[in-house]
This record gives sequence, structure tokens and C-alpha cells, in this order.
Amino acid sequence: MDWVVYWLTSASGLALIGAAIVVPFVIWRIMLGPIFTVVGIKPLAFAYLCAACGLVAMSFVSSYAEFSGRETDGILQEAQRWSIVPHWTFHLTILSLIHVLPLLGLVGVPVAASFLKRGRLTLKNIVACALVLWLVLTILGWAFPGNEWHSTHRLESFLTGLKDLLPLIFFIAMPFMLAIYGCSPPDRLRPL
Repeated sequence: MDWVVYWLTSASGLALIGAAIVVPFVIWRIMLGPIFTVVGIKPLAFAYLCAACGLVAMSFVSSYAEFSGRETDGILQEAQRWSIVPHWTFHLTILSLIHVLPLLGLVGVPVAASFLKRGRLTLKNIVACALVLWLVLTILGWAFPGNEWHSTHRLESFLTGLKDLLPLIFFIAMPFMLAIYGCSPPDRLRPL
């Protein structure tokens, strides 16, 4: 996977990442239509910033936990922690962009824009969307097993998918939607 990180941090990879961020801003503008002049791009820009911070935090927590597990097993030494964990965090963050940017741009942006346009962006709808996304992604991963274990252990595979995708929802999807909610003009929001 080092070659993926290497390519994504090269000029062409950075251009692709930039396009994956710019295209959703165009989708945002088109979907909001006339209310774009009231809403602007501030909510979406802040949402991407919050999602990026969440992605780095999720990657750090995962890398730290992985290092701790390997230290417990005697594979790594405590003295190596702060030379390895930041490296793993960077790699995991870059690799996660492959999944995170398309999901935010093709799912999060249209859903948020349609709720905002209709004045239905509420905390209740944000939580409902997060739960639906969590279940849909889990079911998709469960429906197409990646290896023999997932094919033969269906319930465990489903539960593992739920457990593995929860940080994605908690650290990335929820901050993304909550940032849009928090930065949107109050007249475009409805109370609970």
C-alpha cells in the first residue's frame, strides 16, 4: 500500500484529491440553486475541515491502538511509539481518503444540500442519516464478502462490519453534517 500513498502524495494524486474536493462544491452550488446566495460555501468548507480533523483523529486513535497491541505482544518497544504512530497515522489518513472523499462528495454533500434546501436539516435528521449510512455501508460490505471467513461466518461478519464502520460515522460523517448544520443560516434550519 505504500505505492498508493506515494502516488496520492505526488502531483497527480494531489490533483485528484483536489478534484474530489472541488467537484462536491460544484454539486453543492447546483443543488442549492437560488438559496446558494444565502447559504454560500462556508458551511461546506467548514464541514470538510471538520471531516478532515475527524479523519486524522480516527487514524491516530487506530494507529495508537495498533501500536499498543503490538507492544503488548512484544513486537514493538515503547521507545518506538512516537516515531511509528505519526507515520502510521499519516499513511492511514491518506489511504482513507480513497473511501472518505467519494462518500462525502457523492453522499454527504447531496443529502445535506437537499435537507438544507427544503429547510429540513435538523439534528434528528442528521442522526437518522448517520444511522442509515452506517447500516447501508455495513450491509453492502456484508452482502459482498471479501474472503472465505466472511462467507462462512455471516453473523460475525455483519457484527464486525458494524463495529469497524462506527468510527467512520462517529469521527467523519457526524462532524461533517453537524458542521453544515452549525454554519447554516438559522432561517434555513427547523427546530426539532
